[in-house]
Amino acid sequence: MALIEANDGLWFQEDLYADIAYSFRVSAVLHRETSAFQDILILATPMLGKVLALDGIVQCAQKDEAIYHEMLAHSGVFLRLALGTPETGLEVLVVGGGDGGVARECLKHDRVAGVTVVDIDPRVRETVLMHFPELPAGAYDDPRLTVVDTDAAGFVRGHWNRFDLIVADTPDPVGAAKPLFGREFVADCHVALKDGGVFVRHGGSLLLQTREFLDAREDVAAVFGTGRTRAGLLATCSYLGGWFTWLSAVKVAPYPQGEPGLRALRALFERAALDVRWYSPELQFAAGVLPAWCVDDQGLDMTRPQT
Repeated sequence: MALIEANDGLWFQEDLYADIAYSFRVSAVLHRETSAFQDILILATPMLGKVLALDGIVQCAQKDEAIYHEMLAHSGVFLRLALGTPETGLEVLVVGGGDGGVARECLKHDRVAGVTVVDIDPRVRETVLMHFPELPAGAYDDPRLTVVDTDAAGFVRGHWNRFDLIVADTPDPVGAAKPLFGREFVADCHVALKDGGVFVRHGGSLLLQTREFLDAREDVAAVFGTGRTRAGLLATCSYLGGWFTWLSAVKVAPYPQGEPGLRALRALFERAALDVRWYSPELQFAAGVLPAWCVDDQGLDMTRPQT
């Protein structure tokens, strides 16, 4: 991680890429440690509010974390509900996500019966609760939440037909997070899902991590089927890379799409009456309109009929 002293104060610099960097001014270092798995840094900044960085890479910022967390969580929950609600409610697995942001959003749904957060490093949760409690916002006090401090790849491999929704809220594919990428992990998630279950994950920067996005999309489509896989876009000011991608896929059931799919999401959204800053059904569908080269490559534009 890079904390740089300049003439006008302290700056954080992210060096995820070899040829381009991202930096912002730091008001205060709220917490800094090296855990058994990674470097953990929580900063106060004048522009972005509080910032969480792992191994020198920004994970989320107070100013815009809702964009990422709400889109991944609510798009997945509403997509699963559009296919029908189990009598016992939805069981959700969050892979990674020790900061509690995705769990917080999933737990806003009364049709979610339980959320399991599996993160290998308990220090992420512990330091966030101490120095950035606005992020989980009480999620860890919800009786529906279960926390498992273990290797998430191994945890997923040990479950079959268990979850209605799996959200892979993972860091970039470096260090301890490497096993949470690739086709084998996606296949294990497919097995862990019930029929009609939904898988959601981020796919990296469309422009600066193009190969990562294409590989992730190919892996998900190969496991779930091209016609049951969609890609979408979101943009935040705290991530360097312009448009960022996320992927969603449905096990066995048809993927809701077109005007009927949007109507279904609208009805569910109105019933849920969620307190959200960013998400809407219209935004979820609009996010799935991809650049021409993405559509031409594999035809995964969620607004187009799939075979």
